[in-house]
Amino acid sequence: MTKTLSILITTLLLTSCGGSQTDDAASTTVTGKPVGPTGKIRGVVLFKGDEPAPRFEPIAENQNICGDKVAVSRLAVGKDKRVQNAFIYLEGVQTSEKFVPRQSLLVDQKDCQYKPHSLVVPAGGKIDITNSDPILHNVHAHQFTDQGQTTLFNIAQPVQGQRTSVDTPQKSGIVYLTCEAGHPWMSGYVFVANHPYVTTTDADGGFVIEGVPPGKYTIKMWHEGVILKQNIKSLQRYEYEEPYETTQEVTVEANGEAVVNFELSLRSGR
Repeated sequence: MTKTLSILITTLLLTSCGGSQTDDAASTTVTGKPVGPTGKIRGVVLFKGDEPAPRFEPIAENQNICGDKVAVSRLAVGKDKRVQNAFIYLEGVQTSEKFVPRQSLLVDQKDCQYKPHSLVVPAGGKIDITNSDPILHNVHAHQFTDQGQTTLFNIAQPVQGQRTSVDTPQKSGIVYLTCEAGHPWMSGYVFVANHPYVTTTDADGGFVIEGVPPGKYTIKMWHEGVILKQNIKSLQRYEYEEPYETTQEVTVEANGEAVVNFELSLRSGR
């Protein structure tokens, strides 16, 4: 069963990939495949402050597959407090260069989690969704707008090994995945990208964006909300605080390597 997303996504949480810039911000147009030497941007996302105290919620269904409890803080921190699963991307870039993904475009439901948790996919392409668990899962994709959340698709996968191909939209932005088949903790994020200058932080909290034409850019870090606000039992969904977003300016030189590091600090009063 194939569902088409492109007719549904019109307004996105991230106006960033096609949004407005301030007078001092970078605004770069890449007309096609870069000609001549390019540069790269690398860096890390560091967590500052105290990590949230561990919090667990009991699991009521499918305990033989999902376990009896689950951690609900959405913060994955590795060595030296480096943050995993953050999106890093160049903002305001217009390009006709085709985005060729460097990783498998697959979202797997395994051990009652979405794997990978954060994924970058090209606009106008396809993404496969599969269920590796021997229980019912559903993949409910949400679009964030100024008016709230809108359903993009809701796919039921009751059979282990079931696979569904989904078309991605032409417009860029973030899609939020949940499961309402008794697994409200399951969450995943898909960044639909209309240019190749998008990535996620790895297990060491680092990132690299390669093949960037020389110029001045605005680079942005986006991380999902960390602290659980409430368990909406009627919807079988957890509600979290707002995402974290930070921007910087960066200049990329031919054959050069620009270093940009981000910091993530939790909001006060949590």
